Amino acid sequence: MRALVLDAEWNPRADYDLSDDERERRRAMNSGQVWQHPELRVEERERPEPATDEVLIRVRYAGICGSDVSMIETDDEGYMHYSAYTQLPNVTGHEFAGEVVETGSDTSLFEVGDLVTAEVTDYCGRCQMCRQGFHGHCENFEQLGFTIDGAFAEYVAVPEKIVWDVSDLARQYDDEDRLFRAAATIEPSTISYYGLFGRAEGILPGDYHVYHGVGPIGLTGMNVSRAAGAGKVIAFEPSDERREIAHGLGFDHVYDPLDVDPVTTIDDVTDGEGADVHVETSGAVSATYPVIEDSLSERANVIHISNAGSNPEIALRKYQGNSAQLYGSEGHTDQQVYPRTIRLMAAGRLDNLPMVTSTFDLADAADAVRQAAMRVDGKVLIEM
Repeated sequence: MRALVLDAEWNPRADYDLSDDERERRRAMNSGQVWQHPELRVEERERPEPATDEVLIRVRYAGICGSDVSMIETDDEGYMHYSAYTQLPNVTGHEFAGEVVETGSDTSLFEVGDLVTAEVTDYCGRCQMCRQGFHGHCENFEQLGFTIDGAFAEYVAVPEKIVWDVSDLARQYDDEDRLFRAAATIEPSTISYYGLFGRAEGILPGDYHVYHGVGPIGLTGMNVSRAAGAGKVIAFEPSDERREIAHGLGFDHVYDPLDVDPVTTIDDVTDGEGADVHVETSGAVSATYPVIEDSLSERANVIHISNAGSNPEIALRKYQGNSAQLYGSEGHTDQQVYPRTIRLMAAGRLDNLPMVTSTFDLADAADAVRQAAMRVDGKVLIEM
């Protein structure tokens, strides 16, 4: 089968404290400290055989995430920007949809022909975090497209327990091609869903939501906020192309933060009440957090989702004075986030198809990642 493989040189920085586990398994917990000169290539690989607890999925579409982009972007010394965990070489990709073509001997939830997607984190179910119900913080995790082979391939083997059926999307999409394209956007939608309703507390219908950054996570998040009954969804994004995509999705209050004063704009749009919910999806935290802190409503929720390149100064007194909360949110595992997001799509409340702006064949997958790195698209998909 064809697959997009990421490889790089294992060359830990001299001042990086490499753990024994990293050294023994050549598995980086901070990839930006050890992997140098990353390269992408489409190559032929053996079709995977599903383990007893896995299903084999023929991938139809897979979306490119910002993390996929940051794995090929480097600093001046050639170290990748991505700062979390990887084991290379590896087939990347984790936002996907496809069809079950084979099942392991110990599986029971799926049959050949089922239309599915999957979560990213394979959790053990036995460690202390898993036993507390925090599967997304499993101490023995594997991650699809990061530490184990992912979905930028014609086939991917996935543990059954993290696979979800998407056949109900046929209620909204009249052909399988559109269904699979929409289903490939489920994973990024779950990121904001988890931040809003898995991490934050007390978000209510009618709240004013503000998104700082309108990339794929911001765009899908705005759709989730609208589906969940936000009173208004406001967004700030310097890219002309991405603002246009947001307008095309039906959002009126989308502004260039370089052309307007975001604090004044939020004040005007909310009639002086401020934002009940801030979602940081840009990573430009030195610019966004002063805006956030000057536009908090009483008891506001601030949800940090982006992988920021620096640490902002936090004005604690402003959070305290407004009884506001700041939540860190990463991933989407737990609390039935996937099936609930799928329900929203099946009910016609969440439609991400208009934000798919580029589609590439698997043979051109490396070009697709480079296209996503230009940061002008809504969502870039790879068709298998």
